[in-house]
Amino acid sequence: MGPVSLSNRTLKGQDLAGVLPPSLVKLPYLEMIDLTRNYLSGDIPPQWASTKLEILSISMNRFSGPIPKFFGNITTLKYLGFEGNLFSGTVPPELGKLVNLEHLILNSNNLTGELPPTLANLTNLKELRISSNNFTGKIPSFIQNWKQLQYLEIQASGFEGPIPSSISALTDLIELRISDLTGEGSKFPPIRNMKSLDKLMLRSCNISGPIRTYLADMTELRFLDLSFNKLEGQIPNLDSLTNVEAMCLTGNLLNGNIPDGIKSRESRSYVFYPTF
Repeated sequence: MGPVSLSNRTLKGQDLAGVLPPSLVKLPYLEMIDLTRNYLSGDIPPQWASTKLEILSISMNRFSGPIPKFFGNITTLKYLGFEGNLFSGTVPPELGKLVNLEHLILNSNNLTGELPPTLANLTNLKELRISSNNFTGKIPSFIQNWKQLQYLEIQASGFEGPIPSSISALTDLIELRISDLTGEGSKFPPIRNMKSLDKLMLRSCNISGPIRTYLADMTELRFLDLSFNKLEGQIPNLDSLTNVEAMCLTGNLLNGNIPDGIKSRESRSYVFYPTF
């Protein structure tokens, strides 16, 4: 019998327990494995390094220990999802070899240290989510290399401020979520050219100064959260943001009146948290 031609295996939410089988390497045409939301644990078999996977999700399981370095050898990967496990240690520099990677999801683990500079090589990234970890240092300036990025989520990840000015290069962003930065503060980050933003969260990032008037040009916005910073002055005219469903500005140093345009939307599933 020749090799099995199975190209994908989806076992999402099947209450599977135990360890991962090394024998999957016997499926040479396998391109996708989705084991999200199970009870799997143990080590990821090093034999998997020889696969030609394009999509691998083991999110919401019980895997622990360091992320294996051999994942850097699976250069066909486009999606790598490790969210909601117990992985610890640093992000291996070897992941920088995954030049075809478009989605890297590492939320809700126990990862530490700084992001390795080799991740600057991931120029095809469209989605990066690294929230709820224990990283150290600052958000790296090499994020400017990810010019195709559409989704960036760095909430409660352990990083220090400020938000790097190089973030201005990410003009394709649809969703930008950064929160809970410690250390040094900064003025409002340069995001003027992110005209496609649908969700913008810069919550508890130690940002000072006024709210930028150019936010009014982000007419695709549906969600805006600038809460718990040190923003000052009056709220600018944001009447052009007709798609906004939720806005949160609480916990700042704003003054003056709430603009009439904001008040008038409260009857249309619009939430506003005053700061005065």
